[in-house]
Amino acid sequence: MNYKNKKIIIIDNSNLSYTGEDIDGKIIRGTETSLILLAEQFYRIGINVDYCNCLDTEKIVNGVIYFNKNKIDKKINYDLAIVISDANMFSLVTAKKKAVFSNSNQPIEKFIRKRQLIPFLKFKPTLVTLCDYQFKKRSFFTSFYGKKTIPITVDPKFLNVDIDENFLPEKKVVYNIRSNRNLDHLLKIWIEKIFPKNNNFKLYITPNLIEYNDSHLKNNIFLRKIGSRNEMINELKDYRALTYIGHKSDIFTLTAEEAIKLCLPVVTFGIGSLKERVQHLETGFIVKNDQEFADYTIKLLSDDEFYLNLKRKMKSKRNENNWGFIANEWIDYFLNEKNFNIEK
Repeated sequence: MNYKNKKIIIIDNSNLSYTGEDIDGKIIRGTETSLILLAEQFYRIGINVDYCNCLDTEKIVNGVIYFNKNKIDKKINYDLAIVISDANMFSLVTAKKKAVFSNSNQPIEKFIRKRQLIPFLKFKPTLVTLCDYQFKKRSFFTSFYGKKTIPITVDPKFLNVDIDENFLPEKKVVYNIRSNRNLDHLLKIWIEKIFPKNNNFKLYITPNLIEYNDSHLKNNIFLRKIGSRNEMINELKDYRALTYIGHKSDIFTLTAEEAIKLCLPVVTFGIGSLKERVQHLETGFIVKNDQEFADYTIKLLSDDEFYLNLKRKMKSKRNENNWGFIANEWIDYFLNEKNFNIEK
């Protein structure tokens, strides 16, 4: 199908001001990064893409046109309008199809408190969720006109990295999560069950929401440095695993997907969406208790051949999902002639 005359708009109602040039910086988070990458993939297919937020001056980056949401022209009839979480934004735009890109498990009380009920009834958008876990959490009352699961994936930079399957990193693992999600639980397992097995083992954690002190240092728990996306990629290649308990608020856990694409096994309880991100014994380990979590982490840190065999297996699978596949899912569902309210 020829998409040359198709036009999509993405609207962010947050107070952030950004373009695709900020994708490697510290301004934007996973949601904004994912939609920028999706927009750029739409453009590569041949679709015209506008992206609106609080930007003061219009700018074109990688084919995507960025401008202020208050300057949307309602005379333009877009083929698809995508808003981030807030259905009130549909009042700014004219569009044939409408989608709410949801980055939460929003319960009905929050749905009403965030003033989503009236715009959902008025504009009849499809709710786009990122995983089955989130799909099941979003009730009928927060998705009156249908919901559809379309995942996201990593920045292509993670796939462009050359992985040396024979490279053996130091005996260290990472907790590469920006918010403090079950970090206390991880630290307890590390201090009581993992570090005592070998005082050369090291755990690196993100320096936020924790008062770092001598007791952390004594147990080889170090603070990692938050840098640009490129710096993070180079950093992650030097760990043996991502150790993350998981959290009920995780609806995609892009951090886990990034680690997997860099061939870092993920050790997790599979809470939230992590049970969908991680394939047990293929891209990591989904454990049932603290001892299993410790045992698999210790095995990766102490058994070099075990670690390298898993790394080689992960390398063979790392190109299975990409933005081209995901953009096509959006196109098939929203731009082709279908009943757009059919669930998944």
